[in-house]
Amino acid sequence: MKYVVDSDIEEIFLIMESSLKKLSGKTIVITGAAGFLGRYFLSVFARANQSLKIPIKMIGIDNYITSNEEYSESNYRNLPNLEWIYGDALIASQLPNKFDYILHAAGIASPQHYRANPLLTIDVTINVTRSLLERAKIDNSRMIFFSSSEIYGDPAPEFVPTSEEYRGNVSVRGPRACYDESKRLGETLCWVYQTYYDTKVFVVRPFNVYGPGMMPTDYRVLPNFAASINEGKALSVYGDGLQTRTFCYVTDAIIGFLKVLLDAPAPDVFNIGNPEPEISMLGLVQEIEIVLGRKIELINQDYPESYPADEPNRRCPNIAKAQSIINYQPKVSLNEGLSRFFDWTSKNY
Repeated sequence: MKYVVDSDIEEIFLIMESSLKKLSGKTIVITGAAGFLGRYFLSVFARANQSLKIPIKMIGIDNYITSNEEYSESNYRNLPNLEWIYGDALIASQLPNKFDYILHAAGIASPQHYRANPLLTIDVTINVTRSLLERAKIDNSRMIFFSSSEIYGDPAPEFVPTSEEYRGNVSVRGPRACYDESKRLGETLCWVYQTYYDTKVFVVRPFNVYGPGMMPTDYRVLPNFAASINEGKALSVYGDGLQTRTFCYVTDAIIGFLKVLLDAPAPDVFNIGNPEPEISMLGLVQEIEIVLGRKIELINQDYPESYPADEPNRRCPNIAKAQSIINYQPKVSLNEGLSRFFDWTSKNY
């Protein structure tokens, strides 16, 4: 199975080629390297190495809790200039290497997974983040902490689209708290190290990134829909289906993350996502019907026990800061992104 799309990687590389030259001869560690985003990062860096005189040295770390071991074993152990480490992301802070860049993308983001592993979810977001911040302080690294749009909770209508200044409407108790609150504390740790130790740590808050490489076991809405479609089953829409989201295709997201890592002038917090269109789950099904060119059966159902029912009613980013500071502008429309995603899932699910 192919977990990234070569044309996606080339698209990212061509847009970011100039900035990627800053990584020449540098060492970069990626936690969660076998995950959906990690695979794209490694593929982009490998593509950049084809053009760089002094290659990027990559260190990829993953324990395969929620990612795919088969993919990593068969595709990346022998990738040039990559040191692959199986294990907990905490290993990164104990390596003898000097890190020029740190991408802390490890985390348990799927509600079904973090409900099953609440303490591990907290551990990787707080304890591992603290250890990596300590290394970033010592090594003078540029570091990205992958937070989440979940830290905003369920914003009131006047705060949608949601800017980075919104303080959030999040419960400290309940089925989502282990993820939401640990991400919030992770951001606090980043602020402390930035403020008191002058550590160059940047925070990104992704909004519903999707694309090739997402597996059915991610248990997100689009992989769930794709799996059902391939199996000829009706799509299950939780609740009334009126909850809204915006969706950001993976190329736009990776470009945004790289712009933060390589081009942002000073440590800051950035929403990375596509604010258009904000669409309900029922509307998303209609958009998929347009992409596939046929009607799709759907059923409304109660939230299953394994999925927390208290999800936000709306989630839509204000990306004005990223547009202004790092010239970030998502380009892939929802129709185009869904076409690419379902073309891939039709061959790989």
